[in-house]
Amino acid sequence: MIDILIEHATVITVDERRRVFVDGAIAVDSGAILAVGPARELEGRYQARTCIDGHAMIALPGLINCHMHLPQVMMRGVNDDQEVMDALKRTIWPIQGHYSEEDALISARLGLLEMIKAGTTAFLGTGLHPRYGIDALAEAVIESGLRAVLSKYVMDIGGYALEPSALDPGLLETGEESLREARRMIERWDGAGDGRLHTWISPRSVGGCSVDLLRQVSALAAHYGVGITAHWAEVENNVEYTHAVYNLSPAEFARSVGLLGPNVTFAHGICFDDRELDLLAETGTNICHCPVCNAKLAMGVARVPEMLRRGVNVCLGNDGMPVNNTADMFREMRTAVIMQRNRWGNPLYPTAAEALEMATINGARAIMADDQVGSLQVGKRADIILVDTRKPHLTPVHDPVSAVVWAANGADVDTVLVDGRILMQGRRVMTLDEGQILREAEARKDHILRQAGVEARHVWPLTNG
Repeated sequence: MIDILIEHATVITVDERRRVFVDGAIAVDSGAILAVGPARELEGRYQARTCIDGHAMIALPGLINCHMHLPQVMMRGVNDDQEVMDALKRTIWPIQGHYSEEDALISARLGLLEMIKAGTTAFLGTGLHPRYGIDALAEAVIESGLRAVLSKYVMDIGGYALEPSALDPGLLETGEESLREARRMIERWDGAGDGRLHTWISPRSVGGCSVDLLRQVSALAAHYGVGITAHWAEVENNVEYTHAVYNLSPAEFARSVGLLGPNVTFAHGICFDDRELDLLAETGTNICHCPVCNAKLAMGVARVPEMLRRGVNVCLGNDGMPVNNTADMFREMRTAVIMQRNRWGNPLYPTAAEALEMATINGARAIMADDQVGSLQVGKRADIILVDTRKPHLTPVHDPVSAVVWAANGADVDTVLVDGRILMQGRRVMTLDEGQILREAEARKDHILRQAGVEARHVWPLTNG
């Protein structure tokens, strides 16, 4: 008797052969995938304590969000029409610089709930600060049942690129303080939640860290065997900074301080030149493409086709709610393809298949977990989602991969499993109190603005009657 049998679903495996089973089944036991194949074969072989009817469902690996700011979820829609530096200096950093631990926890729980409901099963959470209450956030992640990497911001300068005092005072830390907290976080939480939670280091972007600190980050990550994530080459001023201060390109500067390699995932990576793309490919460095954020803020278009052709591992992320508004990875997949095809005038590349790979197996590789998740294969952990196709916008389904990338959205996800545990079924989340989370977030929204002295912009004037 096994734990779970998902039967009669269209199963997109994303395995090495990219097999798709039209009337397929997935056997799950002890949190792992026991078998994947035609339903007629698995039904005769296994009896299960729980059977999940997959008729009219597409089963696929859980989506992996490789760049997510949990503390920013409560800033959704605060000031949607801002330039990137204005958004950071006038809205995002001041609000975060005044956060209490309760504010951060409410924001995190809302983000965790949203990701589950949109089919994300693993995420890379960028840059935590002690004022957020890191231990409580880690406990919230474990409670949610999601697979996650949480990273600790490390810094010793309060600047960003060529602006020396860009960061809000409430977010400032010394190098010693931030490294000490990073060590504590790794020792306390790495491998917690039955191995679902891991902890990384997140150095502030260029202008926020000294050369010495960045080298210490590289050494610390090597010592603990953990990863590094950072915003890198995200806007032109990053390039201007590294050339002006170090006479190096952003990728060359990263190499000089030990920040390239398979354990490094850079967010955005918009402004790399050809030599830098070659360097990323040679070192196995990962790039997290954030297409919706980049388009919304007109930051530029990352050179994804060139990266893919060179063999750079490109994954996807939604970034934060002030610069995106949702954590819907289906939207990221679709936007990634649309942006690149329009930018390069090629209606055939990238493909829907490549977008799905970026959101699954490439994301797994970027969080150093591709031996565990990212595809539906025997022995891997059972991180699985079911997309309900019984919707007008998903009918008919001629090709399931095309349907997932071009037509589906997060609200179409019916069922979510992580480690073989059902986190959501029939759109009902089992691990979090959805009603309470929504009420707390709505009640808290004005408070976080008032305490930071930030006013929400309104597209049109609001009236009370």
